[in-house]
Amino acid sequence: MSGKQLVRKVRRQKMDEYRNPVPIKITDDKAIFKVEKMVPVPYIERILPLEYAPLYEQLAQLDIAIPKIVELEKGDQLTVIEEYIDKPRLDDYLKTQQLTSSQIHDLIIQLLDILDVLHRQKPPIIHRDIKPENLFYDGKKLILADFDIARNLSKSASRDTQVLGSVGYAAPEQFGFSQSGPASDLYAVGVLMNVLYTCKLPSVKLYQGPERRIIEKATHINAQERYQSAGNFKTALRKLSHASWRLPGFRSGQVSHMLAGAAGYLIILYSIYNMDVTGTGSIADAFLQKTASFLILILLVFFIFDYRQIKAKCLFHASPSKPLRFWGQVISYFAIATIIFCALASLSVIIASFSK
Repeated sequence: MSGKQLVRKVRRQKMDEYRNPVPIKITDDKAIFKVEKMVPVPYIERILPLEYAPLYEQLAQLDIAIPKIVELEKGDQLTVIEEYIDKPRLDDYLKTQQLTSSQIHDLIIQLLDILDVLHRQKPPIIHRDIKPENLFYDGKKLILADFDIARNLSKSASRDTQVLGSVGYAAPEQFGFSQSGPASDLYAVGVLMNVLYTCKLPSVKLYQGPERRIIEKATHINAQERYQSAGNFKTALRKLSHASWRLPGFRSGQVSHMLAGAAGYLIILYSIYNMDVTGTGSIADAFLQKTASFLILILLVFFIFDYRQIKAKCLFHASPSKPLRFWGQVISYFAIATIIFCALASLSVIIASFSK
């Protein structure tokens, strides 16, 4: 086949999205072209009042997990062309997925990292509308979007000029009581954290786990009593993660919980090691049988209180079906309990063989 015939054949078979072929090298059996792939790239266009120009000029300079600003044009209004995020919104993602505690911590820390940069700008950028609908999340990476009611913090202003924000997520000061600031965004983060754990606003149902105190502080009605920076919020979360190795009953740091936990463990220990074990061949067999019973009961406590997010490691943990997740936990518990029993039974056999 000649070079010209090959060129014609390549051009006939060329896929529709490739345009403007420029020959680079053509021989009797080969042809190389420079081509352009004419695939449309989606963007988001926003038409905003000119007063938003300084804010979006700031955002255009930032290299964080927000939609990238591609172009700004000033006229009678401000035209913003920004990156289109091809990820599910968090509210849609949660319809089919249930987040584990560790995933929630990671998501919140990602959000706090973004806010930390925004709040450190001069002047600081306050988002004012943090909620699942304005967050994009694919199970790993979080992106904060929609700055349409964001504002710069003003040292001279005593309150916001407009009452804006989403009911439930907006801090009290956003309704005209005082000027919104970093603590206003952190209020919304606290609300979001509660929603991720309970699917409810804190005013409807407050999460009762170890994160409760963090949520309560973040959503305090008085802005001065909240976390004053994203860094402080992150520090509290990380301290809680380190404390998560504590046994159930000791994680919250509350004296009443710790006393109840200690009493519970002592009762289990006393009951198991003082029970009569019949049919055992030796003292070692009896001890190992009691130890197996003790470990299986402690394992039950771990499952009930989801120690170290153990439920997130069970069968069917990612299923949207609650009954399937429940049976996955039951099967996983009995499987681990069986392994514990068999391991100690094998140890008993080994000890017996050495004692002969």
